[in-house]
Amino acid sequence: MYRYSFYILKKEQLKWKQKTIISPLTILSKFSTWTDIQLTPNQQTSLMELANKTPKEKCDNNKIALKITKIQNMSKQLKTAWEELDIYEQLLTENMELTLKKNEESKQINTINFNEYSEVKEINYNLENISDSIVKEMLDIYTNFVNLDHHLDSNEIRLEIVPGVGGQEAKMFSNELFSMYENFCKLKNYDCVIKNSKLNEEGKGISKNIIAHIKGEGVYVDFAQEIGIHRVQRIPINSKKMQTSTSVVLLFDEKQTKEKLEKKMKIPKNDFIIETKRSGGAGGQSVNKNETCVKITHKPTNIFVEVQKTSSQIQNKSIAMEMIKNKLYNFYYEQEKMNFLKDKKNQKQSGDRSEKIRTYNFSHNTVIDHVANVQYTGIDQFFKGTQLINLINKRKQLFYQNIIDDTLEYLFSYVC
Repeated sequence: MYRYSFYILKKEQLKWKQKTIISPLTILSKFSTWTDIQLTPNQQTSLMELANKTPKEKCDNNKIALKITKIQNMSKQLKTAWEELDIYEQLLTENMELTLKKNEESKQINTINFNEYSEVKEINYNLENISDSIVKEMLDIYTNFVNLDHHLDSNEIRLEIVPGVGGQEAKMFSNELFSMYENFCKLKNYDCVIKNSKLNEEGKGISKNIIAHIKGEGVYVDFAQEIGIHRVQRIPINSKKMQTSTSVVLLFDEKQTKEKLEKKMKIPKNDFIIETKRSGGAGGQSVNKNETCVKITHKPTNIFVEVQKTSSQIQNKSIAMEMIKNKLYNFYYEQEKMNFLKDKKNQKQSGDRSEKIRTYNFSHNTVIDHVANVQYTGIDQFFKGTQLINLINKRKQLFYQNIIDDTLEYLFSYVC
């Protein structure tokens, strides 16, 4: 008899409407050091639909129109490649049936591996390249048109762990979470510096939120998968009942904050009004005769300084300019701080136990991620960081697939 079940499996995988691309796409882009992105069946179907659409007449954005045309052309190439695979599938199926009939009496056992054929290898290679290009183009559209405030290329973050429901147990759990993230950072070669964490008098748990600054390529996308409520279930040492506690993980783009401040501090000269007048009060022989007092006003904010420290107008002007820049920096910093607190409130939500992304059950020794829908056994091992890397990689696949979905929705709004 013939062993052809392997071929039948491959045959089912080749239907582009039913299965994702055969080989996973490893995209090394400017957004992350690792990204395993596969186009889902629905995304492939949407790309085929997009290929047959025409740009709307009101699409006056030439750059978007060019991007749509580029995606459409690549989608047509992808469809052609799948059709070529269908042709080879039919030919090889017919050949297999003839061979089976011809050698039926010999009881010979053969294994037919569809992907070993050179023509098929070439088509698969072409499929990977086309899909690679589509994903890269989608990411480019997302970061330049769909979401300009994307953070995907950020390599510096502020991580905050806030004890939630559960009192002292929640504080202890926050400390454990941070230890897990420290291990994760060591494995990923991220620089992690804790900014504030204080133990209580018994040395148990923490009395304040844990705040850390972390640097490294792709760090924002990694820790974006950790945003939300983490729930722990265990029996405390001095209790016989199971207790449920929570901690909230928050994330902020430290690099973007610095860039915003630097951008705001690039102040045009015509934004300043420089006035001079005679200095008031006691002075030397010439301090009240010349206009040595300098007042500088920043027109957009109406912030001003006035300096009459020396008898030199030039020196006073230099001092005044330095002072007003410091004032403006503090002003803009407070603005960013208010935005930070607003984002923090949005991320924290209610802190309710029901709004959880992950559960750590010490009684069952399991970690369940409710987003990726996966379960790990061995909490102590999970806290060492290796399994967290695997989980975050799974979450990143979903993360980028959501980005592609958002980008497709955006592109469809420009076609009819």
